Amino acid sequence: MKPALSIAIALLISAAASAQAPAIDPKADAALKEMGKTLADAKTMTLTSHSSVDTFHASGQKVQVSRSQEVSVRRPNGVAANVVGDDLELKFVYDGKQVLMVNQKEKSFALAEAKPTIDATLDMLATEYGLPMPLADVLYADPYTTLIQNVRSGVHLGTGLVMDIKCDHLAFRQDGIDWQVWIEQGAQRVPRKIVITYKDAPGSPQYTAYLTNWKLNADIPADRFMVEAPKDMKRVDLVRTAQEAKPPIKE
Repeated sequence: MKPALSIAIALLISAAASAQAPAIDPKADAALKEMGKTLADAKTMTLTSHSSVDTFHASGQKVQVSRSQEVSVRRPNGVAANVVGDDLELKFVYDGKQVLMVNQKEKSFALAEAKPTIDATLDMLATEYGLPMPLADVLYADPYTTLIQNVRSGVHLGTGLVMDIKCDHLAFRQDGIDWQVWIEQGAQRVPRKIVITYKDAPGSPQYTAYLTNWKLNADIPADRFMVEAPKDMKRVDLVRTAQEAKPPIKE
């Protein structure tokens, strides 16, 4: 093979490899890794989320539905959340064996067998029942890998403010969605804001969440993760769905 031809082929191979590799800013990748490590290292944690999601009124106007939730996590097999919103009031408990979901407004509950870990249970709820849990990605054992696995590009947009907290503002793109995360600067590298844009959905709706009241390695009472079916409510069955669904960023 002639030297010139060898060089040309090598350049083509190099260019093809570069085209296939995700174009992720090293600074953005490093910040996301730091956030992932902070969350993964916490054996327990509590947080509050204030979120809104775009929906469409019968008139065609885009309107927002808001929710607030208090979340407690005990790795590897405990999650509890209380959710209050414009359209619902729910309680969620997972204890490593079962999942309990209580609909306070409808006075009903569902109880289902669960997987032995948070990761497996969140995947089961999303894929088998079409019930992706909001903010599931930050609850996984390895949040960085969960978040980055489908990313095609990412940039560090500099310092951004969430309320009065200075954060690293990162923006990522993947098939079907764009998402942004604001990560607190300093010693506690936790996410303070997340925005997800569903590019393929009509009207490109957005999901926005502000994350507050972070407590890492918190002392959480064991009974918070106790699955106890309410005695004064009707039991309903979780319906399995053939349509595969996953947590919002992971999909």
